[in-house]
Amino acid sequence: MAKAEWVDSNHGAPNGTQYKTFASKVLGHDVSYLIYLPPGYDKDAKRYPVIYWLHGMGANQRGGAQMYVPHIEAAVKDGTLPPAIVVLVNGMVKSFYCDSADGLVPMESVIIKELIPHIDQTYRTIAKREDRIIEGYSMGGFGAAHLGFKYPELFGTVVINAGALIDPGVPLLMQVFGNDAQRGAAEHPMQLAKQNADKLRGQTHIRIGCGALDNLLSKNKALHELLDQLGIEHQFEIVPDVAHESPRYYQLLGTKVYEFHRNSLEAFAKGG
Repeated sequence: MAKAEWVDSNHGAPNGTQYKTFASKVLGHDVSYLIYLPPGYDKDAKRYPVIYWLHGMGANQRGGAQMYVPHIEAAVKDGTLPPAIVVLVNGMVKSFYCDSADGLVPMESVIIKELIPHIDQTYRTIAKREDRIIEGYSMGGFGAAHLGFKYPELFGTVVINAGALIDPGVPLLMQVFGNDAQRGAAEHPMQLAKQNADKLRGQTHIRIGCGALDNLLSKNKALHELLDQLGIEHQFEIVPDVAHESPRYYQLLGTKVYEFHRNSLEAFAKGG
């Protein structure tokens, strides 16, 4: 497992991404991230939608640059996806994109209170929820659901890929929440979906996908079934012949997730 570093000591920026940092007041020091700017960004004055991509446990911000960005580039090139900015978040290895109970890894606060405003102030984004997408894989899928469902005023589109939607009492999550089972349950995407159902229903575009051979499939199905019960429209796809392996998942997924992003952006532009 990679070492957790707020400022990644490896400044590698694969596949046309850029290594950047910003000053965090929450932490009192810098935080790193990678950013992908669409073709022509430096030559025009247009504003662009933003995709925040959250990596899985044990990975880091470079994971998305190596695996996700090439698919984005191809989708933009063939017209499947309109040009977009992609922010590859530093998820501190195993944060689950929540604030840790001990205060040492306030991941949620850094993203919501600082990273998003920093991106909107620094780059030519379309700084509104309808043009802000959050997507992740595994732990990042949990994070996308957690943040997307908790802050529907910030994200218009939420994409959960093979989400690590493990039960609140599992030790991995209990480490984040300081063995506070009540807080773990309250911060879980299943509870947040119930809590904010009225704000999500008809207002947030949601997609859940998982491999047919993935041991997390039952958890992703449970979220799909809950959203059905709550009357929250969403897409759900089981990708054949893939276990819990992100490169193969995205390869077999093809263009579907990018078509979903495009359709979501177009629907919002039309007022839907």
